[in-house]
Amino acid sequence: MNLRNKGFLLFLIFQFGKAHSQSSYPINYTGWYGWDGYVAFKEGKPWGLMGEAYWIRDEVILKQNALFARLGINYYLKSGHRLNAGIAYQYNYPYDESSKPYNWPDYRLFQQFLMRFPKPKGMWQFRFRLEERWLGRKTDPTSSTFDHYQYETSLIIRAQKSFVIGPRFYAVVYDEIWLLFSTPDRPLDQNRAYVGLGTYLNSKKEWKLELGYMNQPNFTGSPDTDEKSRLNNALRITLISEAPFKR
Repeated sequence: MNLRNKGFLLFLIFQFGKAHSQSSYPINYTGWYGWDGYVAFKEGKPWGLMGEAYWIRDEVILKQNALFARLGINYYLKSGHRLNAGIAYQYNYPYDESSKPYNWPDYRLFQQFLMRFPKPKGMWQFRFRLEERWLGRKTDPTSSTFDHYQYETSLIIRAQKSFVIGPRFYAVVYDEIWLLFSTPDRPLDQNRAYVGLGTYLNSKKEWKLELGYMNQPNFTGSPDTDEKSRLNNALRITLISEAPFKR
């Protein structure tokens, strides 16, 4: 492992340790179970679909947390990079003392640019995603309707490195920073640091199953909680597909 890769791993370890060093905010153990895919309409052609679907649970699987889905158009550039745009939706449930005391929806538009740099023993990926979000809000938590939708604009930046372990297995690490443009007093929304192991499910390596851990502090701008509203320790199990609809 070269010096740059070692530095990236040390940065993730530092993020884990720093997040665990405080306990004045809710600490949860969640589970993310889902599918993630980039699917060309026809093999070798530039256009396709990209999507995500996650069933998110608290206490690993016992309690409701959120339901999430994303669907977009995918365009493969000749360089191997990708352009994407589409819609997303998340339905949230109260699951700790930092949650809203009611269920609420999160509607999104998104645009993103994914840069891919294959290497003999792995791949670097850099993803830049812009999201426009409308969050359902109530003045009276017992009301059956939402008073308004809070608007937010988020810039989400992810740096990811994968490592080939053998013909069938690989490891992956990434760090993802969420920045808010619409809230000047709270520019850092959350951070997601992840480490996982994956296995290829077919000979073309178009289907993968990945198991990993994600450390996810969420920030509020409050000094009373060391600028954090909660810390989620997440088990993630993801089925990943890049198989085209038609060959």
